[in-house]
Amino acid sequence: MTTATPVRVTERAARWTELQDSARALARRFEERSQSGYGAGEFVGENIRDLVDAGLTAINVPADLGGFEATLEENTRLLRIIAGGCGSTAFTLAIHAVLTGSMRSDLSVAVRERMFGAVRDGAFVVGPFTDEGSGGNWVRPSTTARRVPDGFVLDGLKHFATGYDAATHLVVTAGLDDAHLEPPFNLAAFFVEKPDEGIEVVAPWSGFALPMTGSHSLKLDGLRVDADDSVFPDGLTPLFVMARQQWGHYCFAAVFLGLAERAYELAVERTRGRATTAVSDLARLPGIQFAVARMRSSLATMDALLTEYATRHVDPGEDLPAFVADTCIPKYHITNEAEHVVATAFEVIGGSGIRDGSRIGQIWRDVKAGPLLPFTNDMAREFIGKAALGISPVETPRWV
Repeated sequence: MTTATPVRVTERAARWTELQDSARALARRFEERSQSGYGAGEFVGENIRDLVDAGLTAINVPADLGGFEATLEENTRLLRIIAGGCGSTAFTLAIHAVLTGSMRSDLSVAVRERMFGAVRDGAFVVGPFTDEGSGGNWVRPSTTARRVPDGFVLDGLKHFATGYDAATHLVVTAGLDDAHLEPPFNLAAFFVEKPDEGIEVVAPWSGFALPMTGSHSLKLDGLRVDADDSVFPDGLTPLFVMARQQWGHYCFAAVFLGLAERAYELAVERTRGRATTAVSDLARLPGIQFAVARMRSSLATMDALLTEYATRHVDPGEDLPAFVADTCIPKYHITNEAEHVVATAFEVIGGSGIRDGSRIGQIWRDVKAGPLLPFTNDMAREFIGKAALGISPVETPRWV
């Protein structure tokens, strides 16, 4: 007896196929654009508009609000595809994906409807989290939030505001000045429309890697936000952040895995049928064959690791520090292993990769950013190692 497939399931499967096809088509377009924009560090604003028009920025809108409600694993799949065309675009999209995917189940009703109604209508959300005084330690911001009768006033300096030029909305973090809330429990987050006053770019982005992300430095000077803009209850924001760390780690890892996958493709494309003074076909050389085998095996391992974690290691459970340590594993392994794959691909492609504007040269630069993103290598190793040894990674003092 044949069981009929629910219409909702078949519709969703068809939509998922459309989203992947759109991502592949856009990736090819973005790669062509990068030939002229990468060297000048031009912001990927046109690419972001294409992503919005294709519905790729709205995939995390909850189903009960009329959205696709993409899973974490589906987000990583699309980010890998986009990264194959442009690392800067994929990383900029990753920030938006992390915010819209991680927060849909934890928000108050009012903020949830406001955020996802805007995203459904084409909003692009950016999160300037990195503070001048605390860097990537997002739960201990140096930006302050002072209470006033109708809300809060924010002051501070934020770095790496990726995608700021394209932003319609921001999720801004700051530390409440309440005397009874000690760090990190004074962390607060606010969802606001991109303001006209109280925030300005003080250092335009210019980066060696991911140069087209528009990751400017921002000064918050008397930025006023409403009390209703607060995303989480007082004192609970750091717990929510830790419980959603998987979104950042897995989406970031996906970007750099996508870069490595494209580097491998380029190496294979450039090798087949290519002659030198030594051989008529480089693919016949054992060294080339061994390098390609090494890359392919590494990519398969990274794919399996990320798929496993993005599918099964999604909910934190009862041991939150141990869960955060688990999320570090794919981020740490993939961002470092991706560097090795790209370096091998560069060597296989040879001297032509050094030429200005070469795609492999862009990828080689972009992939260098992976291990530097939070959690950095040292922090990831600390969390993973302590969890394995039964030591809480959040106990103080951390080192004795």
